[in-house]
Amino acid sequence: MTESRWYSTSPPAKLNLFLELLARRDDGFHELDTVMIAIDWRDELRVRRTSKPGVQLSVDWSAGRESIAKELQVTDDHELLLVPTDDKNLVVRALNRLTQTLNLDGGWEVQLNKNIPSGAGMGGASSDAASALRLGWEAAYETSSATFSPLKHEMLPLLAAEIGSDVPFFLGELESERDVECAQATGRGEKLSFFTLANPLHAVVIYPAASVSTAQVYSHCQVPDSPQSSNDLVRALQGIRAESEFSLHNALQAPARGLSSRIDPALECLSKAGLTHCRMTGSGSACFALADSSQQAAIAAETLRSTFPGGALIRPVVSCVVPSEIHIA
Repeated sequence: MTESRWYSTSPPAKLNLFLELLARRDDGFHELDTVMIAIDWRDELRVRRTSKPGVQLSVDWSAGRESIAKELQVTDDHELLLVPTDDKNLVVRALNRLTQTLNLDGGWEVQLNKNIPSGAGMGGASSDAASALRLGWEAAYETSSATFSPLKHEMLPLLAAEIGSDVPFFLGELESERDVECAQATGRGEKLSFFTLANPLHAVVIYPAASVSTAQVYSHCQVPDSPQSSNDLVRALQGIRAESEFSLHNALQAPARGLSSRIDPALECLSKAGLTHCRMTGSGSACFALADSSQQAAIAAETLRSTFPGGALIRPVVSCVVPSEIHIA
């Protein structure tokens, strides 16, 4: 086979504006009611097909390992900066599954530049995997004689759900191909109802220098007798109800706070910075708060960089659409 051109995109992170536990499932997961929004804290991913079997993945930090280590106040070889390049990386799993599903010859060369931290609850690995599926599909279509394009809208969501619960969100709404920033999700998080925001959401995100195990957080949580519903929040985000009725929620925040001493300081600093709706995202450890504008978010982020106790990645962000645009070179 011939090598394909390079396909590239910028996988975004996500924030959970709402996350409730509805029930414990027989497969060990939980039934969720969650609202996810894509934000412009992005990785960079490039993929091309090669004649060599397997996935050859190289990973670096876009800002440089030393720069990120300085922000986090850790050493250059700290575990927070280590990103696997084998099948522990969801990009590798995604492309291997795509190869098997489409019965492709050869393999893949992949370059991943990280900005989104791991163990943050921001879905960075899931977003990278979703982008790898999209890029891999396009590259395979370029170099394969098989006709599988009509199956794209059916197969990619199935593969995404198999790889991880958050992965389908980052594919966006493939069937309509409209621009969407947000989704209400149920099941493990893979059953999605996408919608468009009435107004952009601005926020500041703090990732303290600590990751939290998703499995441990879930093992310490309990399903409430009367779960909250995200329906009112969804209507407010769509402009059907007043934004003053925003009510954010994360059922995983309390157990995560018990597992990491870094979460409470992040929430407290966000609140003191004059921001609103301070919450943890996903299973942590990243926390966020909403701002009225990009200017307020930028000013608050700059203030927090000088006042937050200890190392952290602190970024002003804004909602963005999924999926990200694909470029070919």
